Amino acid sequence: MLMTGVNDLRTPMSQTEEYYQALKLLKVPTAMIRFNGEYHGTTSKPSNYLRTQLYLHHWFKRHARDTDRAHM
Repeated sequence: MLMTGVNDLRTPMSQTEEYYQALKLLKVPTAMIRFNGEYHGTTSKPSNYLRTQLYLHHWFKRHARDTDRAHM
């Protein structure tokens, strides 16, 4: 899962989009999430921090191996 702030100066959105496309071409399960008004991180707004945690929880729950699910 790729999460990038639209205003990020360290890893511009264009680089995230290129990496996302490369992963998709390789058929790697992937998702890209854009955070408007964010820079390098997703915590400038409490709502974005909460969204980040929820996205991560859902992603790992969805992609956990069966042996790992017993621990969730």
